[in-house]
Amino acid sequence: MLFKISISGIKARWKDYLVLFSGMIITTAIFYMFEAISTNDKFTTSSAVGQNAKIVFIFGSILLAIITLVYVFYANNFLMSMREHDYGLFMMLGAKSGVISKLIILETIAIGLISTVVGIVIGIGFTQVLSHFLASLIHMSLTNFSAFYMPAVIATIILFAILFLVAGFLNARTFTKTSALQLLRSGQQSDWQQPKALTLGVQAILGVVLLAGGYYAMYDIQKLKVMSIPIALITIVLGTYFVFNSFFVMLLQAFQRSNMSTKGLNSFTLAQLKFRIRDYTKILSVVSLLFALSLGAITVGTGFQHMVPKLASGNGYYSVAITNPNQEMRSLVGQIQDKSTVTYQQKVDPTTKRVYYRSDQLQRQPLKYAAFVSRKTLASKAFTAKISQFKRSDSSAYQELWGLQVPTIKAYQIKVVSSQAFNQINAKTNQLLLVRANDMDAAATPLTKITNIQSTQYGYRNGEQVGVSFTMYQSLKSVFGSLEFMGIFLGIAFLAMLASCLMFKILSGAASDKIRFDMLNKIGTRRSVLNHSIVVQILGLFALPGILGIVDVAFGLQMFAKSGLLMGGAYQTFGLTTVGFLVLYLIYFALTVLIYSRIVVPKTKVER
Repeated sequence: MLFKISISGIKARWKDYLVLFSGMIITTAIFYMFEAISTNDKFTTSSAVGQNAKIVFIFGSILLAIITLVYVFYANNFLMSMREHDYGLFMMLGAKSGVISKLIILETIAIGLISTVVGIVIGIGFTQVLSHFLASLIHMSLTNFSAFYMPAVIATIILFAILFLVAGFLNARTFTKTSALQLLRSGQQSDWQQPKALTLGVQAILGVVLLAGGYYAMYDIQKLKVMSIPIALITIVLGTYFVFNSFFVMLLQAFQRSNMSTKGLNSFTLAQLKFRIRDYTKILSVVSLLFALSLGAITVGTGFQHMVPKLASGNGYYSVAITNPNQEMRSLVGQIQDKSTVTYQQKVDPTTKRVYYRSDQLQRQPLKYAAFVSRKTLASKAFTAKISQFKRSDSSAYQELWGLQVPTIKAYQIKVVSSQAFNQINAKTNQLLLVRANDMDAAATPLTKITNIQSTQYGYRNGEQVGVSFTMYQSLKSVFGSLEFMGIFLGIAFLAMLASCLMFKILSGAASDKIRFDMLNKIGTRRSVLNHSIVVQILGLFALPGILGIVDVAFGLQMFAKSGLLMGGAYQTFGLTTVGFLVLYLIYFALTVLIYSRIVVPKTKVER
């Protein structure tokens, strides 16, 4: 009978439970997406920096587990807050505490099991779709990676099973120590307690000091090496919590003492924030950390994506060199949109071991070569070769032309002769077609097909065929491609998790907030004023973690700038990715405002 009453209570609040289930499913899916990469040793160690990536993922898994722990217990508190009133009624009707405790444990575990299974299935689907989309976007093949990875499934099930089992027993223990009257009035109780000024001051100073220590650990990574990661992890997590636990409260008190509190519904908005101050400081800390992780991962991933073509272009002006191109190769060259081409005649004399070129062609269409002008920013410049440069084998122009030969004649000497002398050489005339793709990312598909045809045609070994920029591009992609993929993939996963945490936290209180908005509507408050109060309230909750998250990333990129992993270009994509990230963040903000407003703002306006 008690179980039937419990099911009836769940059915009556199915919308609230839908919010809870949605949040837990998304959290499980995101955790699985992370574990699908972090537990796959073959994939994370497939690049030249694989060991460092593995260490980062170990600490990343620890941090994500901590964040998941916080979110699960927050969701568990939300579950209890919905059911406390019902449990209080059961006690008033004579139900034994032992029976209700068993019911609480079963409900908690059942909700956890269902959300975990569904979340893993959705996580596998998300991983499959997102991985293929990103692989095509950054032009890399995903070797040793699978959307369905059993160790990731096992790790996800074990973590969430433990969390929900512990949460169930904690719920039962909390219930047995709470009176029926407290349970019945739980939804009307505020978390606000007047803080002591000394406590706030100590927490504020401690938070700033811990954040500064974490920022310094990331800045001095060359000295601290691997230890900089755990130091930054501990200090920034604790510092973020203390900063929000102190500055958030201090901001609310400052606004209440100012003249702004008397304007419009500002006093009501501040009271709304103070009503759940403890939960808000916790969730803002989690969201701020997730914001920094997400923005940092996307910035680093796009940084590698931005670095690869620039580094490749600085090592060679021409993307591919094709000797005697056939019709298929010319068709592939035609598919490259933004390009420049040049063709030279060439004769190879095996007797003298020389490769001859016509001086008039090199004068009419000068050969170009690239060189770095700044290793820090990876800026390169194109130079025009002069005929005199080909007389010296150590000149940049000679080395550029030498690198464009097929490997079978790279041991031959290059000679530039007049057109008359060239015509007198008794050898077959070859055509050397040089192609420069100004956007190698966009032209990656036809360029890859061209190099594959050359490999088959001439029997080149891997990476041997041509000493031009696309060969370097492919080599760099094999080294940094997995880091590009992991950075952007995990950045999107963390973005979804932080938005879910904050959105579902705000929406979880919408049902109880609706009563207060109904009262304001009954006393004649305009609907535009109610909506303005909602926007201000939710904007504050979105803006505070966003600001601290951006600061975290600004300092965190020092790890890559100082270590040289991003060749000094760690900040080159920071501005662009921050703007793009904020646009997505604002979409989540607008969606939260829209859903929250539809729940709490009365449908019928009361006439004054």
